[in-house]
Amino acid sequence: MTLAGLPSRRRGAGLRWITVGVVVTILILLIDASLKSKSPTPTHRLAVGAWVDQVLPAITSSTTQGEVIAGIWSGGLPRSGPTLAATIDGAAAKSVSDYTTISKLDPPSSLGGSAGLLEASLLARSQAASTVQKVLLATLGAAAGQTRPGAPTDSTAAPPSAEAPLLAQAASDIAVGDQAYQLFLSTFPTSAGVKMPPSKWGSDLKPYQDQPAQIFLTSLQSAVTTSPLYQLSIFSASLNPSPITTRGSTLVLPDTSAISVDLVVADTGNQPASHVTVTATISPAGSGSSTAKDFVNLAVGQAYAISSLGPLSAPKGTPVTLTVTADVTPPPQSGTSGTHAAVVKSATTTLTFEMPTPPPPTTSTTVPAGSRSPTTAPATPRTTGG
Repeated sequence: MTLAGLPSRRRGAGLRWITVGVVVTILILLIDASLKSKSPTPTHRLAVGAWVDQVLPAITSSTTQGEVIAGIWSGGLPRSGPTLAATIDGAAAKSVSDYTTISKLDPPSSLGGSAGLLEASLLARSQAASTVQKVLLATLGAAAGQTRPGAPTDSTAAPPSAEAPLLAQAASDIAVGDQAYQLFLSTFPTSAGVKMPPSKWGSDLKPYQDQPAQIFLTSLQSAVTTSPLYQLSIFSASLNPSPITTRGSTLVLPDTSAISVDLVVADTGNQPASHVTVTATISPAGSGSSTAKDFVNLAVGQAYAISSLGPLSAPKGTPVTLTVTADVTPPPQSGTSGTHAAVVKSATTTLTFEMPTPPPPTTSTTVPAGSRSPTTAPATPRTTGG
């Protein structure tokens, strides 16, 4: 009996040793996990530092490219098309390179969300830079087409209306990039022990709006041409009072005794425009003034808003054409041999409007007391069946 029980006790002892081993292993794993949760490992800290060391140069470069692109609008019109082309080419290429650098990094898990926001910021900025590059190079290309050998010397490229709206998309991308970068700053963990630098591209997005963009791009085409160009452009014209509706292409104004016009005129040539004459004329004329004038001096690329040019008197009940013109007379040329002849381009825009026909005058007939109006029949009592 005693000998028969030995194998059973040995089997029980083996199972106890296995159980002890499993418990010890679990305790070791729990202790290791506890230690890891209390403080980052040296390996993790090194990974965070390595990632930060790689992204900081890209962030600094991105900030610089934003300043370069902003300087294109604020630095004045260039006299050299190739210089501007090289500037925007460099900024766009470096913006794409900065984004590519960030996108290829493998951030530590604790920085995953922040790293994604930084990547989104630089992606939006690279798209904005590429759009600006496309617009400026297309504008410079159009200008070069006007000045290439054999091209007419008395013509200028048409205002780049097809390109200017693209700048609105660039402005949107810049705003998205700045917002994503702000979120990156706000989510970057303080435990990393590094304070990331500020970075902003969209301090002033007004040059990207439609009218300033049109003026800049049209002026840019003129700035890189070789001939002296006196060119004016009217970028907006609106009536006072404002129309209450439209009928086809005709603006319908409320009944008023006089009207005026608000407009924006710009020097889109490559020469200053002194003593610009701005004239508003209506046809057919009303019973009062049908013409109004103003005079302005414009620098190259400058726009000027004229408010309430008038008053003008228009007939009622008939379509009226308002014509606004801006004319410039260049100063006498020196006539130096070999110089290009000056080109003069005035600006004209028209609006068609109509004011309602005045109501017909009311008439009254005096009837003597005690008499009945011959045109009025006596009222007949109305009967109903009962």
